[in-house]
Amino acid sequence: MNGELDEVDQLAEGRMQRKALLFIWFVIGVVGLGIFLYGQYQLTRSRGSVTWPLVDGNIITSEVQSHHGEDGTTYSADIEYSYTVNKKQFKSDVIVIGGHDYNAGSAVERYPLGESVRVAYNPVKPHQAVLEPGGESTELQKWGISMMSGAFFMAVLFNFILRRAMNEDKNAGDHVLILLFKILFFPFVIADGNPLIMGAMVGVAYWITTLEFHPVLTVSAQVFTALYGLGLIFMLWGCLLGWLMSLRESTPGS
Repeated sequence: MNGELDEVDQLAEGRMQRKALLFIWFVIGVVGLGIFLYGQYQLTRSRGSVTWPLVDGNIITSEVQSHHGEDGTTYSADIEYSYTVNKKQFKSDVIVIGGHDYNAGSAVERYPLGESVRVAYNPVKPHQAVLEPGGESTELQKWGISMMSGAFFMAVLFNFILRRAMNEDKNAGDHVLILLFKILFFPFVIADGNPLIMGAMVGVAYWITTLEFHPVLTVSAQVFTALYGLGLIFMLWGCLLGWLMSLRESTPGS
């Protein structure tokens, strides 16, 4: 009797942990959705800025700044400009509304210190200005989509693993996920640990990407090349480690 109660308690605790993990991934997905929607809002503002009036302005700061961290050194453009509306001076550092995807060096080259520029400003809120009106940036949308898709994938994966660990009955989602895993690992099953076979499949997929076939086929080939090309690298790395271990074992006195 006590054993049955312990098992019930363990199942209840496992379900609570699963719900807690799913809630965490849900929150991450919601944050990603917020970032995506904010990016869309900024994109709408940027498109509307093409109708803003223009005034003369001057670049008062233009330099590349370096930032050192655990992941290495990153660079950003510190660009600021001044402009005058109705005899009142304003300052702004916005080049493209919503951010930009060009590197810091190219931005500083385009807007050197002291350069005269044309500034588009919001006639309702003159303190809002931009150097490149109508410039479309999708950086925030990419971040949002990445967070949402990553959170969804991890939530589905963790839910599947924890449900299997608790020996719960398979549902329709489990069967679909198992089928996807079988499809995903099918090329590795065909290769059977042989990097030459995997290399041949990746090579054929890459060759297809160079041909003018239907976009569905070429995009699928690109995904295959990227995904299983990485798998090929791991297979070659495993073969190298195995070869090095065999050399060590065959060395006298080892």
